[in-house]
Amino acid sequence: MYLVRRYYWAIIFWGLCYILAVSGCGGGGQKKPVPSPTKIAVSLADLNRDGNKTIQKVMKERQKKEQLDITFMDAKNDPAEQEKHIDKMVQEKVKAAVIQFIDPLAAPRLVQKLKKENIKVVCLENLPINTPVDGFIASDHGRSGELQVRFLQEAMKMAAMGAGGQGGQGGQQQGGQQGGGQQQPAQTTQAVDPAVAFQIPSTRPLNVLILQGDKRDQMAREITAQNIEGIEADPNLKLLKVQDHPRWDPSLATATLSELMAAGQQPDVVLANDSALAMAAVEFFKQAGMDKRIITVGVGADEKSSMAIVAGEHEAEIDPEPEMLGNYTLDAASDLAQKGSWEYSRKVYNGDYDIPAKIVPVRLIGKNNIYLLQERWKKIEKQMKEQQQQAGGGQQGQQGGGQQQQQGSSQQGQKQGSQQGQQGQQGQGQQGQGGTTLKITTEEGKTMEVKIDGSIKKIESSEEGGKQQGGKQQGGQGGGGGS
Repeated sequence: MYLVRRYYWAIIFWGLCYILAVSGCGGGGQKKPVPSPTKIAVSLADLNRDGNKTIQKVMKERQKKEQLDITFMDAKNDPAEQEKHIDKMVQEKVKAAVIQFIDPLAAPRLVQKLKKENIKVVCLENLPINTPVDGFIASDHGRSGELQVRFLQEAMKMAAMGAGGQGGQGGQQQGGQQGGGQQQPAQTTQAVDPAVAFQIPSTRPLNVLILQGDKRDQMAREITAQNIEGIEADPNLKLLKVQDHPRWDPSLATATLSELMAAGQQPDVVLANDSALAMAAVEFFKQAGMDKRIITVGVGADEKSSMAIVAGEHEAEIDPEPEMLGNYTLDAASDLAQKGSWEYSRKVYNGDYDIPAKIVPVRLIGKNNIYLLQERWKKIEKQMKEQQQQAGGGQQGQQGGGQQQQQGSSQQGQKQGSQQGQQGQQGQGQQGQGGTTLKITTEEGKTMEVKIDGSIKKIESSEEGGKQQGGKQQGGQGGGGGS
């Protein structure tokens, strides 16, 4: 009996040891197999574009955390290279493909290749016509074109209010008062720098040149269409020409501008479908010594164009928020690969198909709100500080000039004669020893110049029909009339 009991306990002991050995003897239970990362391929049209670099950066930051195996491919703006990407996606049996198509005409055939292999397809920025893709992510192209025209309109308003002659600060205050009412809360803009008013020609309408991207490209067509609609609706703007640039090649923009200038068709404004085309125009006009006379507005807000805004060489950009584009695109691709569906916000009607989509909002960026891009482009903050230090004295001088011109309305008790005398002395300094140029600015903002031989000793002013009871009272009456 003793031996049987001993044998029984030995069996139990060795059984327990076997169980512990199989489970690792750590008491942690059997380990579940680690799932393999979800394979996603991303074919971008050109990784030299700053926006695409940002999209790639966003996706790379997420792939390790979310167990994603993402392969990035650079088509180098070559449709043949992009077709090789599609073949590689099929060979590697990816679950989802993100494609920024270069050739819209070849896109339907390439999508068909992927769909036959049950690969989910998400299109970035360009949607092939009548093609059954699984998702479409894009910035708001129409709104981008609308905001470009809005920048021009707001700059013209600022110039009309006298921002250029009143130091900028007064122009902003007037704009805030007029647009700050309950009925028109959205009439003012933060993007337009008062200095832009100096560049606005006084003649109307302004001649506007549109540098379009590839006309086969959906993004280029939609931005340009909204540009044209806004220009044609505004009597102060005139469409000079729309010139397309195959494959968005910025080097072709130089030829476009050279031909126009040779034909005597100088633009006052250049609206470009992307940052590279805009900067090609900026460089062209800089070399011609005309950069301070031409307004340029682009789309993309890449690093070069953003730095040019800070430097005062370029006026504005539309920011498509590539960080948001990258996140939304990866959300769609990973959900489609893992669950077969994704959370879209709208449907886009595309021929025979309704396409799930998300449209990313855009924003107008000028010198006044370029700080919004500081996190993306680290150099901006440093350059902004340098620009502010250099411009500090000039801004004070402009504000002082504006205060002198408005002394009759804002500081009762100051003499108009004293103010005009100061302006006359400024004219004398400009004219040299040959005489004096007297500049007179009225309360209505009109400016007149009178050339006088010799120097000015004294200036007196009075209002017709008014009571001449001294300079102080005249100054007060002038200000009251102006308000």
